[in-house]
Amino acid sequence: MTDAITAWILSALGYLCTAPATAGVAGDASLAGPLLGNLLVAGGAGLVTLTCIVAALWMLIAPGERDLDHPKYGVLRADH
Repeated sequence: MTDAITAWILSALGYLCTAPATAGVAGDASLAGPLLGNLLVAGGAGLVTLTCIVAALWMLIAPGERDLDHPKYGVLRADH
């Protein structure tokens, strides 16, 4: 089931990335299909990058680790 869904999604994305759109009644081919595909890929990559940066900053500011036996405290103690 998952393979069929994955194949359908990849097929739809491939169509969006390569199929030229028709403009008006004349049916002129334009670059709207490849442009839309490029925007989807660039937008997805940008979203993933932004998410990773936000997660890294969140973990840097407030890591959430409070266990005093955690190995990081052995490294960060001033008495070593």
